[in-house]
Amino acid sequence: MVGYEGHRGWINYLAVLPMFQKQGYGKLLIIKAVTELRKLGCVKVNLQIRPDNLQVIGFYQHLGFKQEARINMSLKLL
Repeated sequence: MVGYEGHRGWINYLAVLPMFQKQGYGKLLIIKAVTELRKLGCVKVNLQIRPDNLQVIGFYQHLGFKQEARINMSLKLL
């Protein structure tokens, strides 16, 4: 799921089934998402990763994403 609220883009819930990982599908999905966000005028894309998900952290770093110092906060409504 990719979103854009007029200020920045977000990539949420990107996943590739384990049997299809390391075959380039994730990279293709990211390239498509970034391409479409650029068409909308988006200049920055954010995503969130759990700190223990080291494999996916490396995946995004390989694609050029950089870690930023942020505090993530949420409010559960249900």
